[in-house]
Amino acid sequence: MKKHVTIVPITPQADSPILDGARNLSVDSTKKSFPSLTTTLCSGLALLILLIGCEPKQQIDHLKVGRQQLLNSGLAVDAIKHLKEAEIEELDKAPPRALLVLAYTHGLSTEVAKTQGLESEFKTERAQRLAALGNEEIEYLLQILVRRSRLQKDAMQVVVDKGVDALPVLINALGQADFLSLHGDIVEMMYQIGSDGLGLMADAIQSADTPTEVQIELVRLIGRIGEPQGLEDLEAIRNTTEDAGLKMEINVTLYRLGKHEYATAILNGLAADDVNVRRSSARAMIHLGGYPVSKALKALQDTDDQVVTYAAQALQNQPDAQAVGPLTDVLTGTADNAAKQAASEALRIHAEQKRAKGLAALLIKALISGKIESAEDRLRILQLLRKEALMGQIKVTALVDPQLVYDLDKYLRQTETHEMVKGELRRLLEALE
Repeated sequence: MKKHVTIVPITPQADSPILDGARNLSVDSTKKSFPSLTTTLCSGLALLILLIGCEPKQQIDHLKVGRQQLLNSGLAVDAIKHLKEAEIEELDKAPPRALLVLAYTHGLSTEVAKTQGLESEFKTERAQRLAALGNEEIEYLLQILVRRSRLQKDAMQVVVDKGVDALPVLINALGQADFLSLHGDIVEMMYQIGSDGLGLMADAIQSADTPTEVQIELVRLIGRIGEPQGLEDLEAIRNTTEDAGLKMEINVTLYRLGKHEYATAILNGLAADDVNVRRSSARAMIHLGGYPVSKALKALQDTDDQVVTYAAQALQNQPDAQAVGPLTDVLTGTADNAAKQAASEALRIHAEQKRAKGLAALLIKALISGKIESAEDRLRILQLLRKEALMGQIKVTALVDPQLVYDLDKYLRQTETHEMVKGELRRLLEALE
C-alpha cells in the first residue's frame, strides 16, 4: 500500500538567515543603483538646460530685408545696415553693391541723409561705390527698373551718372526681350549720357553683332543728341552698309545734324519698295522744312499704317488746305488707331489755322452716313467736332443750313446705339443750343 506524503512550505522566520541575506542584497542593490540613477537624472537635466540655452537664433537674410526696406518702403538708412551685412555674407556681391549705391542716392535725393546729419557720409560713400560699379551691378539696376518701384528715377540717375562706362550694358539691353518694357527709359538714359558716348554708339552701329533695330535706334539717338562729332562716322557707315532702311535712317540723322543735301534722297525714299525705307522717309518729313505737300499727300495713301501716321504728323507741322480731304479719308477709313489719331490732330490744327473750310460739314455727313462701323471711330470724330474751331464752323453753317443740326439730332434719336457715342453727341448738341 502506497503512502501519501504532504509537503508543507517552510516560511522563513524573522531571524532567518535567508531573510537576512535577501535584506542585505536588496539594501546593497539600492545603495549601488541610487547614485547611478541620480547621476543619470542630473545628466539629462543638465543636457536639457544646455539645449534650451544654446538654441540657435533665426538667420536673417540681410539682402532680402535690405532690398525690401529700400524698394518697397524707401527706407534708405535702415536698408544700408542690412545691405552692408549682405555685402559681407553674399557670394554674389553685385546685388548688395548695386542696392547700396541706390540707397545712398535715394537718401541724398530725398534729403533724408541731410536731416539725419549723414549727408557728407552719403556723398562720399556714393561717389566711391559709383566709381567701383561694374557691368553686373548696372545690369542688376536695369532689372530693378524693369520691375518699377518708387526709386525709378534714382536708379536711372545712378546709371546716367556712371556715364560712358554704362553704355555697353545699355546698348546690349536694347536688343534683349527681357528689357523690352524698359526700351524708352534705356534710350533716355543714353541720351542723358550725351555726346561722350557717340564713339561707342558708332562702334555698335558698325558691329555685325548689333541687331538692325538697335542700329537704327542708335542712329536716331545720335541725331537727337545733335552733336556734329558723329558726322564722319555716320557718313562712313552710310557708304558701306547694304541695309537700305539703315542707310535711310542715317540720311535722316545727317540732315538733322546740318547736312541738308540729303533732303532729296529722303523724299525719294517715299516711293521705295522697302517699307522700312518708306517709314524712315515719312518719319523724316516731321523734321524737314518746306517739303512739297504732294509728297505728304502721297504718303497718306500708303498701304503701311506707320507711313500714314508719320505723314499725318508731318502735316501737323506744315498744314495745307489740300490735305484736309486726304486726312479726313484717313480718319474715316481703315487705318489703325495711331494713324487716325494723328490725322485727327492734324485736322484740328488745320481748322485752328483756318485751312479746313467745310471740314465740320464733311465730318458730320460721314458720321450720320452709317458707314463708320467702329464706335471708337465715331467717338473720335465727335471729339474732334467739339473742338472750338470746329464748333465755330458748325454754328456758322447752321445759320445757313439748319438741316445739319437737325440731322445730327435725328441720328442721335434713331440710329446711334453706343452709349458713350450718344453721350458725346448729346454734349455736342447741348453746346450748340
